[in-house]
Amino acid sequence: MIKSKLLIIFLIFIGFSACNSPKSLFKKGSKMEAAGLNNEAADYYYQSLLKKPDFIEARQGLYRTGEQVLNNELSAFFQQSQMGQKKDAIYTFLRAKAFKDKLATVNVDLNIPPQYIADFEQLKANYLTEQYEIGLGYLDQENYAAAEAIFKEIGKLEPNYKDSKNLERISYIEPFYRKGKTSLEEKRYRTAYYAFDEVIISDPNYKDSKELREEALEIGLVTLGIISFENGTSIKNANKKAEAFILNSLSNTDDPFLKVIDRTNFNQLIEEQRLNLSGVVDESTAAEAGKLLGVKFLLGGTLLQITKEAGKLNKVRKNGYKEVKIKKHNSETDEDYYITEYKKTYFYEYKQQNRAYVSLQIKVISLTTGEIVVSKIISKESLDEVHYYKYEGDANNLYPSLDGKVDKNSNNKKRMDKLLSSRQKINSVDILTDDTFRASANTIKSEVENFSYQYVK
Repeated sequence: MIKSKLLIIFLIFIGFSACNSPKSLFKKGSKMEAAGLNNEAADYYYQSLLKKPDFIEARQGLYRTGEQVLNNELSAFFQQSQMGQKKDAIYTFLRAKAFKDKLATVNVDLNIPPQYIADFEQLKANYLTEQYEIGLGYLDQENYAAAEAIFKEIGKLEPNYKDSKNLERISYIEPFYRKGKTSLEEKRYRTAYYAFDEVIISDPNYKDSKELREEALEIGLVTLGIISFENGTSIKNANKKAEAFILNSLSNTDDPFLKVIDRTNFNQLIEEQRLNLSGVVDESTAAEAGKLLGVKFLLGGTLLQITKEAGKLNKVRKNGYKEVKIKKHNSETDEDYYITEYKKTYFYEYKQQNRAYVSLQIKVISLTTGEIVVSKIISKESLDEVHYYKYEGDANNLYPSLDGKVDKNSNNKKRMDKLLSSRQKINSVDILTDDTFRASANTIKSEVENFSYQYVK
C-alpha cells in the first residue's frame, strides 16, 4: 500500500515537471500567441527562457509578443496623456518600462522610443508639481492622513523631489505629537508618553517631543518604596528573603512609569509618622510621610506561612529477569552456538517527593490619600519528585516480571528502561522554597504593574 502511494506521488511529480518543462511552456506560449493573447504568450515564453536560456524559439517568440505588449502599453500611455489622464498615463508608462526591464533579464532587449520617454518625464514633472501643491493644502487643512498619502506617492515617483520626504515625515508624526500634547493636558501621562515616543522614533529632534515625553514620565511616575515585611512564621529572617525576591522582581519591570526606590530608612521614618499598613490612615499624615520618603506609594505586608516538606526516599525491592546467553556445543557439527535464557534477579524502585509552600499578604498604600490601593494574599507551591530504578547489573539485559514470568512486552521494557535512566537527584526543599518566593515575587510584580497601568492612563 505504501509503495503504491509513493509510486502515485512520483508519477504526479513527473507529470507536473513535464507540464512545466521549457518545451511544454513554449507550446503553451505558441497556442496563446496564435489566439492573439500576447500578454499570456509572452509570460509562457519568458518562463521557458528562465528554465532554458538558450531556447532560440522561445526567445524569438518572446521578442515578437513582447513588442506587441510593449506597443500596446505605449499606445495606452499616449491616449491617456492626450485625454489629460495624467496619473493613469504615468502608471501605464511605468508598467511598460517594468515589462521592458523584466524581458532584459533574459536578454530580450526591447526599445522605448525617446519621444515617449520625454513625454513621460514632462508629464511626471507636471503631475508632481500638482500633487505637491495638493499635499501642502492638506497640511494647511491639518488633514495629515491625506497629506501623508500624497507625499508618499511623490516619494515613490521621485525619491528626492523637493522636501517631500520631510513633509511625509511631518504628516506621519505631527498627529502623534498633537495626541501627546492633548493627552498631557488631560493628565493621561502614559498615553502622552507613548505618543511622544512614537514621534521620537521617527525623528529624535522633532520640536520639543523629548522634553514633553520626559515631563509626562516625571509627572506620572509611580514611585514605590518597599518596606520590611512582617514575619508571621517561625523561620528567622524568612521575611528578608521574601523582600529580596520582591525587590529583584520589581526592579526588572518593563513599565517606564514604575520606579522602585530602595531605602534603608523607610521603616524608621514610617514609625516616626505613625504610618502603618493595617488600614486607611490620616491623609495629611500620609502626604507628609510621602514628602519625607520621596515616594507616592509603599509596598509591604506579612509573610504568613512557609511549609517545607522533605519527603522520605521510599525504596522497594522488585523482582525481574536478566537476559543471559548460554553457550552450547553441537557435537554433530562440532560448532558452538548460544541460546537465550532469562534468570530471576532483583532491582530497586525509588520514589521521593519534596514540597514547599509560601503564602504572603501584600498591601500597597497611597501616600497621597493614605488608602490601601492594593491588597492581596498570594500563595504559591513548588513540588519536585523522583521516581527511578536501580540495578547492579547490566540494565540493558534487565526485564520486568509479570505473574512470576519474564515480561517481554516492548512497552513495559521501554518503561523500565526509562525509569532506569531517570533523574535520581531531587531538588531540596530550600531550592523549592526559593522557587515559590520567586513565583510569588513575579505575581506581586504583575499586581503592582496592573495597578500602575490603571493609575497612570
